[in-house]
Amino acid sequence: MTNNNNYNEVAMKFTVFLKKWLLLFWILSIIFTTLYVIFKFKRNDEKLNEGHFWVFTDAHIDVLYRPDGDPATRCRNVSTGNRGRTIRKFGHFDCDASSELLSSTLTAAKKIDSNIDFIIWMGDATSHLSPGANTILDVNRNFSQELRKKFPNTPIIPVLGNHDIILDTNRSTRFMKFYNETKYNLLLDDANAVETFFKGGYYSLRFRTSKDKQQTLLRFIVLNSAMFQSQYNDFFDLHEPIEQIQWFNKTLLDAHDRHDRVLLLIHVPFGMNENLLYKFYDLKYEQKLLSIIDKYSSNIIMCLSGHRHQDMFRVYSSSNATMGIIGHPPISPIGYLSQPSIRKYSYNRKSFTLKDYEQYSLNVNEAERTQKDRWALSYRFSSWYHQSKELTSTSLLRLIYLIRTNPMYSKRFLLTKHHTERTTLKKHRIIQTLCALTLFNFDEFILCTRILERKRIQYDNIVINNTSEINFHANEQLIEYRIIYRRIAFSFFIFIVIISYFVYRIHLKFSCNIVDCE
Repeated sequence: MTNNNNYNEVAMKFTVFLKKWLLLFWILSIIFTTLYVIFKFKRNDEKLNEGHFWVFTDAHIDVLYRPDGDPATRCRNVSTGNRGRTIRKFGHFDCDASSELLSSTLTAAKKIDSNIDFIIWMGDATSHLSPGANTILDVNRNFSQELRKKFPNTPIIPVLGNHDIILDTNRSTRFMKFYNETKYNLLLDDANAVETFFKGGYYSLRFRTSKDKQQTLLRFIVLNSAMFQSQYNDFFDLHEPIEQIQWFNKTLLDAHDRHDRVLLLIHVPFGMNENLLYKFYDLKYEQKLLSIIDKYSSNIIMCLSGHRHQDMFRVYSSSNATMGIIGHPPISPIGYLSQPSIRKYSYNRKSFTLKDYEQYSLNVNEAERTQKDRWALSYRFSSWYHQSKELTSTSLLRLIYLIRTNPMYSKRFLLTKHHTERTTLKKHRIIQTLCALTLFNFDEFILCTRILERKRIQYDNIVINNTSEINFHANEQLIEYRIIYRRIAFSFFIFIVIISYFVYRIHLKFSCNIVDCE
């Protein structure tokens, strides 16, 4: 009888204990479920507001390119020792791009993601080998048709490159002729934009990402940067660059008054070539442009550029402004500066802030060996640079600080910029690169290099060759996977700890009741 009473008492205590813990478990379940729903709703909202766009630049299509051509002749002529032996239909580092490479590029972009909001074409469709006017028109016409054929319904924002402009022609009608004879209407058909394009190859375009009429609009401001380059001064009337600068000031003022968010698109970036020590723009024009940016930088999301054939970025900063300038690697592999590459950005459709980008590339050496064009993810900005927040001018400035002070970040930046070159980056060249990240004035740049060289900061030489590119891709993916695995493992560990704690408490309480440990 006593045993039955003890058993009933233990059972009753266990029932009360179980109810108490079940109530706690029920409350915790409600809390976690609520948090999960909120998190899921937030993620779905973010996904709904997340848009994507492609950036292509510097195709440099050579109409005389031959797949069996000798690289010593820019792949234009066949050497007697190579007849039928080596086929390079997807390009070579000593040559401009083939039509086959362009087709491969656009096909890959469509296959990777065709559900995008718009495409930015940063210019330079034609070869570096000074093609004539007819060739420039033919290549750009074919490019317009090919791009529109691959993306028939996607808005396209084209930018003129310095190799797209016919220099020796009637100056008053050259851009109208270019527009009409290259079927540029397939890319740009907004009446207001076309009007200023006819005038000087520049334009502004307002873009709406939703049906909400109260929404802030995204505005593309596209400059014709060739007008500001010293080597082209003789091919433009003196009033042309001045008129473009005045238009730029007026357009940014209008964007400011309308609260538009601006993506500034230029083929040639601001600043200098830090290794060859020359400025891209005539100084008097650059100063005027940057002074305008000083006034309206709060409206500018980012400045995107091409031309340099390298994967890099810079930040222009002054007492009144901070503006990131992101360069893009080219489609053409010429010069060992980059593999053929394209970039897909993600952005917030409400704020238009850039969030991240993914870069895809084609390994030219592998394509030559296998005769197959296998495009692959090179890296993702957020994981490669360990950046978890949005891609803004301010975040780029913080990243530049890390690049200058942390060897891991500086090595990663230098690898992305130089990964296909066959060279050794020595201390002086590394310092030049680091100083040019924020300095646009030669005097400040030279002073920076002298200061860093005098300091006892150790910049290890970096050996760059074509094999670095393979390690570069693999390491980035490995790091990203490790981060994911660590998060999963940590979450699983926390879950096991919580379950173990509950089991232990139940076991302890039940054991105490059995032996009457109270």
